[in-house]
Amino acid sequence: MFLSRPLFFLALFALLGELILTPEIPFSYRFLFLFFLLFLSLFLFRQKKNRLFFCSLLCLTLFMLNFYSVNHRYRRERESIDYILPLQAVLRGKVMYVEEQEKKWKLLLSACIVDTALEKKNSSLKNEEKYQRRNDLHFQKLILYLPKESTGEGSMPLPLPGQICSVKGHFLELSPATNEGEFSLPSYYKGEGISGVFQAKTIELVRGESSPFAKELFTLKQSLGNRIDALFPEETAGFLKSLFLGERSGITLSEKNLYQSAGISHILAISGLHLSLLGGFFYRLLRKIKLSSLLSSLITSFFLFSYFLFTGSSHSAFRALFMLFLRFAAIQLGKGKDLLSQLSFALLFLLWLNPLSLYSVGMQCSFFTLFVFFLLEERPGKTVRKKKEKVLSKICKKHKLAFSKHPSVLLKFPSFLSKLIPCFLSTLPHRLQGSFLFYLTLLPLFSLIQFSFPLYAPLLNLLLLPLLPFFFLLGAVSIFLSYLPEQDFLLLRLLSFSSRFLLNLLFQFFHLCMEKSLALPFSQILLGKMQALSVMLYFLFLYLLFFFPKAKSLSLLLSLGFLLSLPLYLPKPPKELEIAALDVGQGDGFVLRKGKLVFTIDNGSTSKNLFPEQIFFPYCKAKRIQHIDYALLTHCDRDHISGIQALLEKNPSIGLSHLILPASALEDHRYDLLKRLAYNHGADIFYWQKGDELVFSEQGICLPTKVNAMAENSTIAENSTMAENHAMTKKGWPYTKDHQLHIRCFYPNDSSHIEEANAHSIGCLLEYGHFRMLFTGDMPKESEEALLENCRETEASPIVDVLKLAHHGSKTSSCPSFLSETRAKFALFSYGKKNRYGHPHKSTVENCKKYRLFPLETAKLGEILIKTNGEQFEITAPQA
Repeated sequence: MFLSRPLFFLALFALLGELILTPEIPFSYRFLFLFFLLFLSLFLFRQKKNRLFFCSLLCLTLFMLNFYSVNHRYRRERESIDYILPLQAVLRGKVMYVEEQEKKWKLLLSACIVDTALEKKNSSLKNEEKYQRRNDLHFQKLILYLPKESTGEGSMPLPLPGQICSVKGHFLELSPATNEGEFSLPSYYKGEGISGVFQAKTIELVRGESSPFAKELFTLKQSLGNRIDALFPEETAGFLKSLFLGERSGITLSEKNLYQSAGISHILAISGLHLSLLGGFFYRLLRKIKLSSLLSSLITSFFLFSYFLFTGSSHSAFRALFMLFLRFAAIQLGKGKDLLSQLSFALLFLLWLNPLSLYSVGMQCSFFTLFVFFLLEERPGKTVRKKKEKVLSKICKKHKLAFSKHPSVLLKFPSFLSKLIPCFLSTLPHRLQGSFLFYLTLLPLFSLIQFSFPLYAPLLNLLLLPLLPFFFLLGAVSIFLSYLPEQDFLLLRLLSFSSRFLLNLLFQFFHLCMEKSLALPFSQILLGKMQALSVMLYFLFLYLLFFFPKAKSLSLLLSLGFLLSLPLYLPKPPKELEIAALDVGQGDGFVLRKGKLVFTIDNGSTSKNLFPEQIFFPYCKAKRIQHIDYALLTHCDRDHISGIQALLEKNPSIGLSHLILPASALEDHRYDLLKRLAYNHGADIFYWQKGDELVFSEQGICLPTKVNAMAENSTIAENSTMAENHAMTKKGWPYTKDHQLHIRCFYPNDSSHIEEANAHSIGCLLEYGHFRMLFTGDMPKESEEALLENCRETEASPIVDVLKLAHHGSKTSSCPSFLSETRAKFALFSYGKKNRYGHPHKSTVENCKKYRLFPLETAKLGEILIKTNGEQFEITAPQA
C-alpha cells in the first residue's frame, strides 16, 4: 500500500530523524522512535526496495543534520538573549510582516543584528569575551512590539514590509509553561522559528525603500480591516477579519474559548479550507471565461501566494498552498492526484525550510489531521468504496448534464431520486465508519492539546462548514459595495444593507448553534492529558485493528474490545496522595488528590491576571478534574482566592461541593462575594477554627468526625459519636494508625473578628500515614506562635516533613522559633519572579539555611509535585 508511495517513506524517515534529535522528548521515547526507524529500514531492505532504502537513509541523514544545525543555532540565540536580557540594546533588521493589534504594532523582523553597546565600538575590546557575547549578535527572526501611541504624525515612523529599521529597546522575558496544561509561549515561538521578543522605545528607518508589492498588500490589508470595522458590529468584525485577513486580535478570549469548546476553532485560522475555497472558486472562474488550463493555474497560483503573504504565512496555509501548487502541476502534466504523496512532499519541504516547525501546534494539527484522513482512505475495502462512489458521482453528473441541456427533465426528478437514494444509502455505512474512525484517531490529539473532546463537533462541522462560502460571498459583496457611491443609487444601498444583514444573521446562527451544542448533555468529554506511552499504544492498537483485520467476526470482537478499553488510555486519579504546589506567580495554590478526592488550598495570584483561565482551569482539565470536593481558602487576599472565585463565577464545568473559610469570615464583609457565589453554585460553606478537622478514607470519602465548624447551606449535622468510628486519644484527636488522610485546623483560635486578613489565616496540618505537611497561609509571627501553642495544648506534634512558609517567605513570618519547633526537612516558597515585595526576604532564606531546611521555590522550579504512600515521599518538578 505504501511501497508505491516513496515520498511517504521519505517524509516518515525525515520526521523520525527530527523526533530522535528533539531534546524535549524523553530519551526512552526517542529510543522507541529509533527502534521503529530500524524496523522500517529492515522492512525496506527485506522487500528489496534498494533504491528507496538508500534514498530514505540519505534523506534521514540530511534532515537530521539540518535539524541539529538549526536547533543548535536557535539554542545559541536564546542563550544570547538570556545573557543580555536586562540590558538596553539596539536592534537592526528587515521588516517582513506588520500586524495591527489593540494597543501596539507587531512586526516580524529577519536578518537581525543586536548590539548592547550604545556608544561607538572600541576596537581594543574586540577580543574580550564579554564584549563579543553582548555585541554583533545575529538572529534569524525576532518579534518587535511597537506601541501605537509612539507612531503616527509627528512621532516615530511605522516601518513597512521590506524596510530596514534600527530600534532601541530591550528584550522581553518569555515565560515557559511551568504547570501541567499551561500554554508555553517559548515553544510556540520556537515552532515559528522566532528567537525572542523585543520591546521598542525609539525607532528609525535605515533604508526607507519598501517592497512595492509588500507595501501594497499591507495598505490593502489596513484598508480592508478599517472597512470591516466600520461596516459590522465588533464581534462580527473580529470574526470576518480572522476569516479574510488572518488577524485574530479582534476576537476576545471568551470567543476563542467558545469556538475551541465547540470544536470548530479551525475556521478562525487561515488554513487549507480557506485556500481551497478561494483557489477552487478563482480557478473555475478563470476557466469559465475560456482561459487555458495553464494560464488559469498560473494566475490562481499567484493569487493564492499573494493571499498567503497577505494573511501572515502560517504553517497550515503553507501546507495547503504547496499542495495546491502540486495539484496544478499534476493537471498540466496529466497526472492523477495522489493526495497522500502531495502531503508527504509538503511535509518534506516544510521540514527542510524550517525544521523547528515540528514544535508548532498548528503544523502538528494540520498535517496529522490530513495524514489520518488520507490513511483512512487506504484502509481495507477501498476498491468497493471507490466503485460505489463512482456510481453515485455518475448519477449526479448525468442528471446535472441533462438538466443543463433540457430544463424540462426536472419532471423526471422522482425517477432520479429513486436511483440516487439507494446508491447513497449503499455508501452511507462506509461514510459513517470513516467519520467514526477519523474522530477516534483524533482523540489523542484533542487530549494533548485541549484535554477534552467536543462530542457534537462532527455534527456541528457538518452543519456549519457548508455555510462558510456564504460568509466569503456576503463579506466580499458588502466590502465591495462599500467602496461604491451608494448614496446616489437606491438599489446599491438596498443590496449593501441586505448583504450585511444576512451576514450578521448568519453569524448569529453560528453562535446559536455553538451555544446550543455546548448546552446539550455530554457536550464536553473530559479526556485529560494522555501520557506519551499511552498515545503510542493507542495508535498501535488502532493501526493493527483497522488495517489488519483477519476475519469479520474477530474484527468486530476486537473493535468492541478497543472501544471498551478507551478509558484505560486516559489519565487516572492517583491511588496514593499527591500534593501539587502550582506556580501561580505571586500567590499560593495547592491541589491535593487521592483517589476520587480533590482538595484545594487557596489558588490565587496577583502577578498573573489570567491565572484562572491560563493556569488553574487548564491544570484541572489536564488532570481530568471535573469536581472539587473541598476548597479551603486561608484568608481573603486576592493572591489566595482569585482562582476559586473565578471558578464559582464563570466555570460551571468544574463543580465544588464544599468551601472552607476561616471562622472570622462569618461576620466579615470582605467574604460576602465569595459566600454569595458559593451559595449560587450550591456549595456548602464551613467556617474553620482551632479543633476542626476532616478525615478521608482510603477511597477518598469524608468520614464522620467531630467538627466544630459552623456550616451554611448544609444538612450535615454535628456528629458526636466519633468514638464509635475512630480510635481516640485523650484530647480527642483520631490516632493515625492507618493511611487515612487527616487535615486538622490549629488556627485561628475562634470566630472573633481580626481586621488584618493575614492574621486570621487558617493554619492546618495534613497527615497521611507518617507524612506530615503544614500549611500556613500568610500568617505573621504572632499567629505562628499561637499555632504552636495550640499544638502544645492538644499534645499534637508540630514536627513536619514539609513546611509551606507563610506569606511567601516574608520577613514578617517564619520566625526562628517556629522553624526550630517544626523541624521540617523542606521549606516550600510560593512567590512570583521579580515581585515588588522582595519575597522571599533574605533573613527568611538565611533562617532556613540555619535550620537546614531545603528550599523548594515555585519561581525557580515551577510546579512542585509531592507524592507519598504514607511511608516515604518523593518531590519532583515535572516542568523544570
